[in-house]
Amino acid sequence: MTQCRRPKSMPITMENAVKINGLFEPELVEIIDGFPSKAECLEYLCSILAKSGCLNSPKRFLDAVNGREDIMSTGIGKGVAIPHARDLSVSCLKAAVCLLRNPLDFQSVDDLPVHLVFMIAVPQNSGKEYMKVLRAISEHLREDANRQALINTNNPAELHHEVLKIQDLISGSLDA
Repeated sequence: MTQCRRPKSMPITMENAVKINGLFEPELVEIIDGFPSKAECLEYLCSILAKSGCLNSPKRFLDAVNGREDIMSTGIGKGVAIPHARDLSVSCLKAAVCLLRNPLDFQSVDDLPVHLVFMIAVPQNSGKEYMKVLRAISEHLREDANRQALINTNNPAELHHEVLKIQDLISGSLDA
């Protein structure tokens, strides 16, 4: 079984569980020119999550994400998609983030192509934390200024810096 990486200097407590797991690790945040299809985008994000060590079975997780997409697109509108799945193949909560320079048709609720894709891998035993993560991301990105701050980044380090603002919101909501 793979283990999630965490900073050795940080003690394990419920208050910092999301930060320990590094929900948005730098190597999970990328800027990409684009993808030819939604399927290739999902496969790519799944592959970088797999490299992080949070997926015991990347194929099973990708199947779960695709099953979720078959029910209803996770393109939430305003150029944002949040594909996600809660599955036994996930060992710890992680999110991969991709800024697409060339937007992609994601069959979003508003029919607009997406620039920002947040793929969330959720352990099967995750409860309310999972919903708080989804809510925090979608609420943060509902604001035009927050979305534009992400879209206007010039490199992965800047994008990661902006994404960490969402992680701080999530950590605060889990403490509540």
